[in-house]
Amino acid sequence: MLTTGSKYFFGLAVAALVAAAVYGGASAGHQVDLDTIIGVLTLGYKGRVGDHVGYSVLVGLFVASLFIGCVTVAFRDADAEAGAELVGSETPPAPSVPQGLSYWPVVAAFGVGSVVIGLVVGSPLVVLGIGVLVAVAFEWAVKNWADRATADPALNRSIRNRVMYPIEVPVLSAVGIAVFVLAVSRVLLAVPKIGSYLLFGLVPALILGVAWLLSARPRVSPNVLAALLLVGGLAVLAAGVIGAAVGPREVEPHEAEEDGHGEGEGSVGRPGPIAVELGP
Repeated sequence: MLTTGSKYFFGLAVAALVAAAVYGGASAGHQVDLDTIIGVLTLGYKGRVGDHVGYSVLVGLFVASLFIGCVTVAFRDADAEAGAELVGSETPPAPSVPQGLSYWPVVAAFGVGSVVIGLVVGSPLVVLGIGVLVAVAFEWAVKNWADRATADPALNRSIRNRVMYPIEVPVLSAVGIAVFVLAVSRVLLAVPKIGSYLLFGLVPALILGVAWLLSARPRVSPNVLAALLLVGGLAVLAAGVIGAAVGPREVEPHEAEEDGHGEGEGSVGRPGPIAVELGP
C-alpha cells in the first residue's frame, strides 16, 4: 500500500520522466520521428536527443524521486504505529528528535560554491561540487534516519556508525590519500630542486614526530585529534592549490649522449660491407 509521502515522490518521478521525454524531443531542433522516440526511451544510447544537459537533469530527478518513493514505502513514512506493528508491540514507540548539531549543511554550502565557481573556472570544480552534494545528500539522509530510530541518542549513533563506517572508512581513506599525494606532488614540482629534496624529507619526519607525540600521551582528546587532522589537511590542500597555480618549475633538458657509432675522435666506425669476388 502506498503511503502519503510515497505518492508525492512517485508523482514527482512520473512528472520528471514525462518532462524529460518532452524536453529531449522538443530540444532536438528537428521534426519528431522514430529516431527521436528511440533516443528518448534509451536515454540517448540509440537515436537522437536534443539538449543532453537538461535531459540528464530531468532523468536524474526521476531516478532520485523513484528511489526516495521506494524508501518511504519501505519505512512506511517513519510512522510510529507502523513501527509498533512491525515489531509486534501494542504501543507505538516514544517519538524522538534529532540530537546535536549537523555539519552537513556547511559541507553542502561548499559543494554549491564549488559548482558555481566551476561554471566560470572549469569543469573539474563542477564535478567536484556535484560529488560533494551527492555525498552530503546521502550522509544527511542517513543521519536524520538514525537520529529518529530510537529515543536513545547513544544507540542512534551506534546504528548510524554500523551502517556508515563500512562505507566511509575505505572511501575517505582512498580520497584522503589521493588528495595528499596530488597536493604534495604539486608542491614538489613547484619549489626549486633543493626545496623539493627538503620537503620530501621533512614532511614524513614531521608526520612521524606528531604521531609519536600523540601515541606517547596516555590520553588524547578526540577533539584535539580532529583539529590536528583538519589543520594538517587544510595546510596540505592549500599548499597543493598554490603549487598548482604557480606551475611546475623549469626543468633543464639533459644533453644528448653521444651514440658511440658516429664519426669523430675516439669513435669506432661500423665495418662496411665486404665484397667477395668469385672466380670463374
